[in-house]
Amino acid sequence: MTVDAKPGARWGAVLAPVLVDLVVPLLIFYGLRQSGVGVVGATLAGSVIPVVRTAYSLVRGRRVDWMAVFMIIALAVGTIASLAMHSPRMLLAKDGVITALCGLWMLGTVALGKPLLLSIGRGIAEAKRGKGGGSAWAGRWDGEPGFRHGIRLITIVWGVGLVFDAVVRVGIAYALPLDAVPGVTTIQWIVLFALLYGFMMIYSRKHDLLA
Repeated sequence: MTVDAKPGARWGAVLAPVLVDLVVPLLIFYGLRQSGVGVVGATLAGSVIPVVRTAYSLVRGRRVDWMAVFMIIALAVGTIASLAMHSPRMLLAKDGVITALCGLWMLGTVALGKPLLLSIGRGIAEAKRGKGGGSAWAGRWDGEPGFRHGIRLITIVWGVGLVFDAVVRVGIAYALPLDAVPGVTTIQWIVLFALLYGFMMIYSRKHDLLA
């Protein structure tokens, strides 16, 4: 299927959350550190932005987005655990735990026979072409072995990529100076995200999987 949306609109929809969830918290962290705020306080202040954006997406969507709910709960639990253990490094590493859980979740959906990318793709198709378009796209799962293989493969690649991100992120959090961690982990995530997203788009176009 071809994509009806303009390329600029698609990239805008992808990059906007990245800028909000990565760049803005990073600017807040280093701005507060320059002002003398401690690592924990600066990290918590930056963490508010992704939580607010995710909560807003839930309210705006007017339906339960379990991934978004999971993200908010995971952020809250990770933050509380870090504060309880008085560990700035654990606080910085908590995002790695979250991406690991997300990656394992994606791999789990493949094992259960309902890859997460199938649900995400259906939502995208519905947003573009209505419920009929979403049903038509997702309906290919039952009748096209190549479609099933492609959706499984993309979901597995994302799942493995997120687990890899977690390992790298946690390693960075405990190996580098505290002030260097947010900047380095942000750069490595942007690079990994670009690789994963680029693979998904190229593979999807080549094998007619675009929602």
